[in-house]
Amino acid sequence: MSKSAEIKADLNFTVGDTVVEPTIGICQVEGVRTMTIDNTTEEYFIFVSGKARVLVPRSQVPKRGIRKPMSHEDVKKIHALLKMPVSPSRGDARQMYLNYREIIKSGDPIKICKLLRELYILDETDDLKGKEKEIMEQAMTFLIDEILFVTEDSKTKIRRDIEDCLGKMYKKKVDKERKKS
Repeated sequence: MSKSAEIKADLNFTVGDTVVEPTIGICQVEGVRTMTIDNTTEEYFIFVSGKARVLVPRSQVPKRGIRKPMSHEDVKKIHALLKMPVSPSRGDARQMYLNYREIIKSGDPIKICKLLRELYILDETDDLKGKEKEIMEQAMTFLIDEILFVTEDSKTKIRRDIEDCLGKMYKKKVDKERKKS
């Protein structure tokens, strides 16, 4: 999804724009405020979602992964990506958890898809640990919320579609492993 990189580079949000801020999800640009902190003057975007309100310095927008929401075409790509088998690797549990948290915090739908596929496979093979279930649900919720904004389908339908894609991915992986044997 090369468009994702283009979207992240956009620092020209205007008041009223809808954006994805990874810590609060889909939100609106409420305004831009110039503030001076420690003798440094900088513009801050004000992002609002429900009761959450976040101020982000303009210079931090790319680093924080703030971007415009996916397009309908991007959603199709996400569904196709969710069907592609992966081979999860196991390492130090603490380090893996920290890596998972970083992926969620990035707000990058491509990375979140890969994470979701890996965790789904671990779940299907009964190798998913306690905190990983929590991360898996956060990844699922992140994708559902953004796809909901784009497609306006019901959350139930979107979850079912994602789970269907993951099920197809797992079946492909199992079939491929059987053929190797």
